[in-house]
Amino acid sequence: MKTDGRLIRRKRIGLGHGVNSFAAIAGISGAALSRIENGLRAPRPETLKKITMALGCQIDEVIAESGGAGPACEAGPSAGNDEEAACEAASPVEQSALRYKEEIGTAL
Repeated sequence: MKTDGRLIRRKRIGLGHGVNSFAAIAGISGAALSRIENGLRAPRPETLKKITMALGCQIDEVIAESGGAGPACEAGPSAGNDEEAACEAASPVEQSALRYKEEIGTAL
């Protein structure tokens, strides 16, 4: 089983939280949450439990489908902020740019 960071991001955005505010609620660092959401790091079981408890969901709701990736995030006003664009970063360059945007909080 592999955690799908896009599902975590979708749920977090649906709750109306930014990376750092949600990370504080979950008791982890914003950088760690960003790496998990971008698929650069697999969370330890205790970290995953913190995230899912803060999201109010079960662990199986953030597990990747058998193909290795969960459903794509959908852009739109329901996401509540500009992070919906981060859901489907196609290239490593785009992923790096999105991480930079999250870290400094400015539009690219």
